Amino acid sequence: MQQRLPAARRSGQLDPIMPTAAETLIARLQADCTAAETAERAVRANVEAQIKAAEQARAFAWRRLSALSDMARVAALEPDRELAVERQLEALFREIGWIEGGLAELGEGARPLLDWLRPIAEALHAEAHPRPAGSDAPGAPAADDPPLADPIAAFRAFEAWYESERGEPFLQVYERYMPATPVVEF
Repeated sequence: MQQRLPAARRSGQLDPIMPTAAETLIARLQADCTAAETAERAVRANVEAQIKAAEQARAFAWRRLSALSDMARVAALEPDRELAVERQLEALFREIGWIEGGLAELGEGARPLLDWLRPIAEALHAEAHPRPAGSDAPGAPAADDPPLADPIAAFRAFEAWYESERGEPFLQVYERYMPATPVVEF
């Protein structure tokens, strides 16, 4: 016995009340596609965020190397601790473009920065010019001075403080806007 389709199905119109098995299958497959696209977008966003974080970590590691190695070189050249510390800080602030001459250009707003960076410069100097036991060399730390910090750990602590105070990473100051330079042919 042959089954007859309802009039709506014979005329090519779909029954709005009851989807066919094919329509149900297609709807399920479309829902799977939508879910897969959503999952892919989430994975891509996560991977992009990880790449961006890794790029920033790499850039900051190189900037940290640049800053501390420049300061260490200056520290090694100057045996007098106070003069070495000042020159190291000047080199750092000159490198990031905050001064052209001396530390006096920074003003009072930079006092907390100097307070954080000075022990780092002192530690770099102490590493470059170790004081023999029982020595009373001029410019060397006294025996009752507090122990000097690890310069790298101290610099990372400074970075954390700076970011909490200023809302952006300290090593971001190395990023300078370079306007596009037109190519001129003569």
